[in-house]
Amino acid sequence: MNRFCARIFGVTLFVFLFLTMAVQPVRAQQDQPAHVFHRGIPAGDTCSTCHKAIYDQWKASPHAANGVECTVCHNEPASKDFAGMPALSTCATCHGDQVAQLKSDPFMNGKTCVSCHQAHIFVEHKKAAPAGK
Repeated sequence: MNRFCARIFGVTLFVFLFLTMAVQPVRAQQDQPAHVFHRGIPAGDTCSTCHKAIYDQWKASPHAANGVECTVCHNEPASKDFAGMPALSTCATCHGDQVAQLKSDPFMNGKTCVSCHQAHIFVEHKKAAPAGK
């Protein structure tokens, strides 16, 4: 009986850990950046060395086409100001009008840039036509 309970506990724990890692909750973009520890990048390595999928998404984005490198939004990896999730103020540096509109629209209360624009892809979206048109 104890082995059975131990196995059930083990399987339950494994499923919980798997789901925790596989189904990441959406992290909201904050007014202040999320500071995370990030190791220095060894000589010859780039962001794409560890973050290939994200780098590939970025590479096909308008930011890449306009030369907006990773460090523009995230800062240098070894910096104490490195931001895993850049603040809205970072977006406002280039997109001030859009961030101001986002903050002033009551419908958008609690939403951020990444609520509608998937991080690193940044594909523009069309606004819905007003009702009845």
